[in-house]
Amino acid sequence: MQGFAAPTRSDAPRVPQDVISRPRLVAALQNDDALTLLRGASGMGKTVAMAEWARTSDSTVVWIPPVADGSSASLARGVLRALSRGGLAPTDAADSPTPWAAVAQSLDDAEHPIALVLDDAADLEREAVFDVCRTISAAPRARLIAATSRRSAFDGDGLNLVIDRTLIGPDDLLFDVDEISRALGVDDAAAGEIRAATGGFPALIHAASKQTVSGDPSRLVEAASPAVEEYMQARLERSGVSAAALTALVRLSIAGAVDLASARALTGAEDIERILDDAETFGFGSWTADSLFSFSPVIRTLLRHELVRSHAAEIPRLLRVTVEGALQRRAPMDALQLAVEHDDLPLASHVIMSGWSRLLDRHGPEAVRLLRGLPVARLRDQPLIAMLLAICYNASRLRRLRGLQLMRVAISAANSRRNGLAPTERVFIWAAESAALRLIGMSERAAQVATRALNLYRETAESVWEPYALEMPLLCTHLGISLYYGGREDAAIECFENAASMAASRDLSTAFHSISLLSGIHALNGDMPEARHYAELIRESSWDQAQLDGYRGTFYRVAEALLAIEDGDVGAAREHIRVFGPHRSTSEHWATMGITEAWVALHEGRAAAGLEQLESLRRMRGREAGSAHARHLLSRSRALLHLAVGDVAAARETLRHDAKPDDFGTLVERARLAVVEGEASEAARMLAQARQEPQTARHRAEAAAVQVAALRRTAGGTAAQRTAEALGIRLDERELTTPIALFDPDDNEFLREALASHGIRRHLGTAVLPATSDRPRLSSRERVVLHALTSGASLQSIAADLNVSQNTLKTQLRSIYRKLDARNRLEALEQAAKHDLLADR
Repeated sequence: MQGFAAPTRSDAPRVPQDVISRPRLVAALQNDDALTLLRGASGMGKTVAMAEWARTSDSTVVWIPPVADGSSASLARGVLRALSRGGLAPTDAADSPTPWAAVAQSLDDAEHPIALVLDDAADLEREAVFDVCRTISAAPRARLIAATSRRSAFDGDGLNLVIDRTLIGPDDLLFDVDEISRALGVDDAAAGEIRAATGGFPALIHAASKQTVSGDPSRLVEAASPAVEEYMQARLERSGVSAAALTALVRLSIAGAVDLASARALTGAEDIERILDDAETFGFGSWTADSLFSFSPVIRTLLRHELVRSHAAEIPRLLRVTVEGALQRRAPMDALQLAVEHDDLPLASHVIMSGWSRLLDRHGPEAVRLLRGLPVARLRDQPLIAMLLAICYNASRLRRLRGLQLMRVAISAANSRRNGLAPTERVFIWAAESAALRLIGMSERAAQVATRALNLYRETAESVWEPYALEMPLLCTHLGISLYYGGREDAAIECFENAASMAASRDLSTAFHSISLLSGIHALNGDMPEARHYAELIRESSWDQAQLDGYRGTFYRVAEALLAIEDGDVGAAREHIRVFGPHRSTSEHWATMGITEAWVALHEGRAAAGLEQLESLRRMRGREAGSAHARHLLSRSRALLHLAVGDVAAARETLRHDAKPDDFGTLVERARLAVVEGEASEAARMLAQARQEPQTARHRAEAAAVQVAALRRTAGGTAAQRTAEALGIRLDERELTTPIALFDPDDNEFLREALASHGIRRHLGTAVLPATSDRPRLSSRERVVLHALTSGASLQSIAADLNVSQNTLKTQLRSIYRKLDARNRLEALEQAAKHDLLADR
């Protein structure tokens, strides 16, 4: 076939002289892919961008007029006619019986790179799109640029298998801050304000560039808006949109973006999807990737003006429907924006209760920007808004004082019975108050506030809570945490169980936190069947990894670590607690993390490292770790680690200084310490005469194990065997093994053999405390005498002080010397110091 000369570009539209040059788009169009698709509404500058690129391109640009019927054959003939006009195809090429073959031949014969440009191509049939793309992809020097006002066959996933594609979408077509700054001659700050006001809509920026207004950027936008509105009004009138469809669009303009369900509720139009598809075709907006229809900024402004003029009485209802639609699709920030935009603060409070956790977790900075301008006088009437702002402010050190002021405003309003505040709002505010108190270490006060909130929640009719049902599991969970750290564990577990039950009936994803807490608390208490049950619920569900490894997953990791230790897999336990690392300095659960890390180190045989890790955690937490509550929580772990490294005096001092004297767990550790120090009879007496009742299965099992060890030393193995049977039943029932590991090797071996004789042969923990068989075992009276020797007083004086005869004293001294392998007072004191027998108790 005869070759043809390179054509001119006379068929490309003329670029207006006052066009705003956009090098960014020109560069985006100059790419290596065979297909470049520009998609955006009318007025977004697609044609101008392609024409500007054509003016600078090295390729031969062939502009294809729109095809009337959108068919493949019509498109092929249209391409051939355009090629013929440019001298790239014979004049009769459009009459070919195989037009696409003729197009392919012409493209192959071309001596220069060719770019076909299809403007306004959204109505092309799928077959036409695939045929032109197959033809272009087979031509080595050809490429295609297509512009559409809506999604079309050019967006289909299957087209990726035919041709390499670059998309320049609606967001790319909008003016950025730099382009606005150059177009309007303003600085970046003013350009940013204009970008926020206009969305960067090209038609509006172009109109603004023709204005001579100076000063406030909003005045520039305001001056340009009438011209754009007139332009868009003309497009509306020419669009052929029916009056009913236009009324529907006017009602929908209450929202910037709307889903189909909300669109039907707002308009009552069953064919609303078709109306919105047509609106996209006319360039009024577009469907987003998450199935929302979003109006272009100028069109929304135009429609909302009509809404205010013609449907003002409907606006409150339309607003409520739109807000509920946003809440249904889990977009509370969109709903809050709407409520505040319309100055409906009671509706804003409703939104906050409906999307409380999501607003705080994901939209804190946005909420601050939206709400910070509200005066305190209005916040007093809407204390829930004040509380949301307060929590968001507390995340910033610079704004913390303001946050505390707003929190006082909210709490004062919630505590007042004279302001008519709804019970739902009071409960939300009290829940936030209890969390704040908990986080600053006022655990008992936090539990009191949580109890008050729960009581009001239970007194309020269930129907009142129905609109906030999705938030209630998380709210109850946080109230339960306050109760747990305030020492009201039974009430906390009931809270978590209720929260999990509520979540399971509506949205299981909100159950994770409560199930996590239940698994960890049961494991800490030694109720391993229950802990295993809740841990398996989490394992069997598809939870986000960030939840499993984050704040809400802390107690789940605790459960898994403790279960692994009971199963003898300390390595698995170590893997579970690795996730604590990033959170040890920030999480309110730091003490629980420290206890679990200590427990793993203890059973891993790394007591010294575990002790240093725990002390490091205490130093990191500073004043918080110095509180009486924190010292008590960690006292048992620290005492056990000290015993495991052989520092009996440090263990004794820890229990004396940090542990609660009236706590049953403290009693168990003191009894264990007595066994280690050779005072088995004292250990048995302490446990037998205890006034406290064990609160957990773990304490009951550990107390029973200490009793068996004490009986072995005082009453003999036979008596201990009988008590060991009851211990075995308790261990089996609760699936526990570690209570028999918290002894020295001799006691541990006896316990293992005793339990084995009663048929318990599964894995049992090995000893974690060092051997004490070489430690002299003095009676309590002999210890008193030994301490008296340190005074240096004569035997006569010591006997008088102890109210015994000198003969009795000499008998006791002979026993002490024999046990210490000493010949005199000096050697006895040396041996006593060596074996840590002189420390105060």
